[in-house]
Amino acid sequence: MREIDEILLLVCGFLDEEGIDYVMVGGLVVNFHGLPRTTMDIDLILRIDEEDMPKLVEFLRRNDFFASVGDLKEALKTHTHCTVQDRKSMIRLDLKGIYDEMDRRTFERRMSFKYRGTEIYIASAEDTIANKLVFGSEQDLKDAEGIFIRQLGKLDMKYLEEICREMGVEEELAELEREVRKAGFED
Repeated sequence: MREIDEILLLVCGFLDEEGIDYVMVGGLVVNFHGLPRTTMDIDLILRIDEEDMPKLVEFLRRNDFFASVGDLKEALKTHTHCTVQDRKSMIRLDLKGIYDEMDRRTFERRMSFKYRGTEIYIASAEDTIANKLVFGSEQDLKDAEGIFIRQLGKLDMKYLEEICREMGVEEELAELEREVRKAGFED
């Protein structure tokens, strides 16, 4: 059974080699910036041309994923995501395109780091917090809080406040900050 980091390195290595731009978002990014939690998927926002889709799908199929060019094209056309299941584990890839300002901003501000020799591109802590506040599920709010606590003193608060205001979640950010400070966490 493959582990999630093996899949991450495999897929990100291929995307880098082929010049397909991406940014990872979701649970693995929460683990990087915030408090660890279990996740069984790798969420990627792709900037991919239609002619590169068959190459990506063929790579995924060769590496034991259930993948379809039609599913990927349809997801990008309808602004949804395409789920690609790994045949060797319970792990899946959730692939989507850049659909709105939130995605564009997240993509433009992505950061990179080397993990076991592979360049990995992930969403910033600030963009992840803002996006989690927009999505607003119980898990999303816990994720935002964990990132806020762990990155306290390192966050670009001016940027975070600005994008939360633009996204209509400035009150949620203010409440998050109040709760974190009330719990005794300080810069």
